[in-house]
Amino acid sequence: MKYIYKLLKGVIIILIATTGINTHAGTLLTLSAPGQKYVLYPPTNLTIFIACAAWLNWDKPQDPGGATPAGLLGYRIYCNGVLIHYIPNPDTLEYWDYLVNNGTFTDSVTAYYDLTSYGYPGEFGESLAASANSVIDCGGILPFSEPWDQASFLYQMWSFLPNQGNWAISITQGNPIPSASFTGTPALTNYDNILYSISLDCFEWNCANIYLEFDSRLNMINSTSLEKLITETYHNNNWQPKDTLVNDIPTGWVHHKIDISEATGNTIRIGFRATGINSADISEWDIDNIYVYAVCFKPPDFNLSNTGNIVHLTWGIPCAGKKLKPDKVDSSTLTGYNIYRTGESGQPPFVKLNMAIVADNEYTDVLATTFDGVACYYVTAVYTDPFNPVYILCESQSDTLCVQYTSGIPEQNETDVRIFPNPVTDVLNIETDLPFTGIELLNFLGEKIYSGSFPETTNLAIPMKDNPSGNYLLKINFRNGMIIRKVLKK
Repeated sequence: MKYIYKLLKGVIIILIATTGINTHAGTLLTLSAPGQKYVLYPPTNLTIFIACAAWLNWDKPQDPGGATPAGLLGYRIYCNGVLIHYIPNPDTLEYWDYLVNNGTFTDSVTAYYDLTSYGYPGEFGESLAASANSVIDCGGILPFSEPWDQASFLYQMWSFLPNQGNWAISITQGNPIPSASFTGTPALTNYDNILYSISLDCFEWNCANIYLEFDSRLNMINSTSLEKLITETYHNNNWQPKDTLVNDIPTGWVHHKIDISEATGNTIRIGFRATGINSADISEWDIDNIYVYAVCFKPPDFNLSNTGNIVHLTWGIPCAGKKLKPDKVDSSTLTGYNIYRTGESGQPPFVKLNMAIVADNEYTDVLATTFDGVACYYVTAVYTDPFNPVYILCESQSDTLCVQYTSGIPEQNETDVRIFPNPVTDVLNIETDLPFTGIELLNFLGEKIYSGSFPETTNLAIPMKDNPSGNYLLKINFRNGMIIRKVLKK
């Protein structure tokens, strides 16, 4: 459904069918009764949805009484007046044309009839066409992958500029085979031939980095450094070089990763330019495993703090101030965040903690008092597709942070810190051997109930009478550290 939806997103035109009558339309027939005419009803309500394929959809022909006309066999599909397909089933009312290139087209559908019912046994007729005009500027979606496993430049509509030159599909070389290859033979001089992709639609990826990865190899005849393979991107009506390989030494398969984030919020084409003085100095350039993809921005400034078994996570807003075109309806939407945590080992798998998407930039997790080990966390930013808000466009991962918690809150030696009475009813007394400078009292939701800072002291009384019954955490701040104690209010 995702890909069908993407096609519908790229609607260019919905056209109105042309209707009419014809006598043996589109065929050369010898009439049994010269001059006799009849009506061959055409399909109706032809619509075309355009993206990187054209989906034609129409209604079955009807006679004036609303019935399917006699002798209907199927349909003929035309593109710019050229027959491209015949559908031999009157109940099939759609057709996918995958071999669509960019340009302006007229697509037509005719109904094809057996004329036996009209008094012409053994003869066939064709109705007038239902036609639609379309302007196609094809945009592929990310991620875009080309492993050449279809062994064809046509399958994903690769093109050449100014012409194909020595570009070919190699069925003997690849990582694995096949691959795209620019060969040294026949010898070309002062050549410049680009193999380039369809336009890749990056409009949704405003809060992301975009990367191109591929594998290359050079089989060489002479080391001249004059024969080149230049990786380029076509953006803002210009080819921009991103990486250049030269024929100085032969190579095995080399992996490349190139940042092409200039494409964010726009469109881009990927090109491989084979250029040089004399192609006979190379055996071949090979290109394989082309992959273009986006990595959404992660939440910045991810931080973790804990008070005993209460872990508090905070993070910043990704893409703040980065949206390139905030007025565009096809920009990705930051929906919220998901929070993931390990078990006590601190190792994967990570389990999502939140049931619903988190809208805020903070989250509090309460570890079980029986938890004994290391808890590691990461936070993802969730982006949705602007045309289909229930579809998650991407989910980025943050850095990973960990906290150690061992079987509850450790108690200090009674000779160091004395807290009494505990459980407490009215007043909680604190006495220490070493002076402390501040305290915080928190409930077990992590909410601060009381806090104070003061010159160094070794004793303090805290009123507890008005606090609800339950468990509390007491943080005592010393000059060189802090301890945490559990307090029970009756």
